[in-house]
Amino acid sequence: MRAVTADFVNTSESPRISEMDQPQTSDDEVLVRIAYGGMNAADWQYSQGWIKTIATDNVNILGFEAAGVVASVGRNVANFREGDRVMFARTRTTGESGTYAEYVAVPAELACRVPDGMSLTDAAATPICFLTSYIALFADDLGNAKPGQKVLVHGGSGGVGSFAIQLAKFGGLSVAATGRTANRNYMIEMGADLAFDYTDPAKGIVAQTREWAPEGVDVVFDAVRQNTLPDALEALKPGGTLVSITTMLDQTNLSEQILASEARGFRHVVCFAHWPDRLPKVPIVPILERRGIRIPPVEVVELADLQSAIARMKGGHNRGKLVLKFAGEQA
Repeated sequence: MRAVTADFVNTSESPRISEMDQPQTSDDEVLVRIAYGGMNAADWQYSQGWIKTIATDNVNILGFEAAGVVASVGRNVANFREGDRVMFARTRTTGESGTYAEYVAVPAELACRVPDGMSLTDAAATPICFLTSYIALFADDLGNAKPGQKVLVHGGSGGVGSFAIQLAKFGGLSVAATGRTANRNYMIEMGADLAFDYTDPAKGIVAQTREWAPEGVDVVFDAVRQNTLPDALEALKPGGTLVSITTMLDQTNLSEQILASEARGFRHVVCFAHWPDRLPKVPIVPILERRGIRIPPVEVVELADLQSAIARMKGGHNRGKLVLKFAGEQA
């Protein structure tokens, strides 16, 4: 089968398309014929050997999320059958291979049914952004956001930010979002009550947030990087919560920042790679079935265009998501 793999020796040739054996499934897994793999910045970072939290001595297939069709099921699997459409995410921190392959073996407990009427293209772009946003916003030990509160979403036009805006509104919150001027209307379409340019030289993020919420917001949801929002605490009301969506390459000293935040009476929590153990508590399918969540713009990338897509992701500021095509909608 074809797969996108990392070469940690010749990183100039990484990632690349390789031929590999089709994976074998255990009794508790489903074998999924992949339609599309959702693309994330961590993919190219991993391909260069920069992410030390993921083992590099396993099968080095890239990818953290995908959607496709069940090709076969293990003997202990009762909730899926051949032909079911599924989507899934994985953290890659326990040695499992990635999702950029024609076939992937997935623990049945980590797969979700794709709602009727949802394309596999959209499904591949959904798991990581949806799960990260929902868990970071609403988990008791993270954002703990409640109806009626106000949240600032920093980075509202990206994949995670787009879902965070919508899920916050779904949860009864008022939302302000930051992005570039070109993305202001898009963030309003996603449901933001206020959207403004975080690069505006005349007004900083805090000043614009305080105009909207004079007492400060209850939650700051930072989907970019801490060093792009150094005065995040100033946007919070006393006792408010700063949620940092960390990347695998975040160079900021989060432990020191958390201690400094707590010393000032704020909560500062970090969300990364939480979804496997929390997945049963996230109503991803029921929420999607209510059709109140709009999937951010999704662009399909052919395997032949892999390198150009990686280059775009390195540049950042992409609106929505890219998905890498394998079998496509006919999976």
